[in-house]
Amino acid sequence: MNELSKKFIGTWRLVYSVEIDKEGNKHYPFGKDAIGSIWYDASYQMCVQICRKQRTPFSSHSFREAKANELFSLPQDYLAYFGKYKVDETKSIVHHLLQGHLCPNYMGETVDRKVIFFEDKMLLKPIEIGEIKREILWQKSK
Repeated sequence: MNELSKKFIGTWRLVYSVEIDKEGNKHYPFGKDAIGSIWYDASYQMCVQICRKQRTPFSSHSFREAKANELFSLPQDYLAYFGKYKVDETKSIVHHLLQGHLCPNYMGETVDRKVIFFEDKMLLKPIEIGEIKREILWQKSK
């Protein structure tokens, strides 16, 4: 395990997830008060969950009994996936190899994140083409 890979290991709590357009306007897709966790372990397994802090409860405790309009809001309120990860130390990039995802279309995909570590924080910047830039800041859990 290389030195950069070792920095990932542990549990991190979400500080913020933000999108920034070409004019510099910020949009928080899960709200400014979003909550979440990301975990990386030494066997190169990872998982992440991010959600809105304020969510409207379903009319039932069962997904099977949820109403269509309640399920419709799920992708706007919640992000979850898990899989393996690989670290490219020379480019400071982490590759998330998705084995499961809330949206089935992403299963089997790889998502790449530029990583910057500072203090007890980890900044992940999705590598994307387009005018919207995203940043996800995590703080190491103690």
